[in-house]
Amino acid sequence: MADPVRTTQVYGRQALLRLEGDTLFLSQFDDGWKIVAAGCEPASGKPYQCAVKGG
Repeated sequence: MADPVRTTQVYGRQALLRLEGDTLFLSQFDDGWKIVAAGCEPASGKPYQCAVKGG
């Protein structure tokens, strides 16, 4: 079972999805939304550091 969603932020065709146990980045493609990064954690003064990245 997936973790519950805590917050969602959408920026055009990009989105940040915070779950209870994970942070995901999504992009909107012609056939729908897809995860492009997972296992992300904020880094002080830097972009998120993600365990899995795709494109």
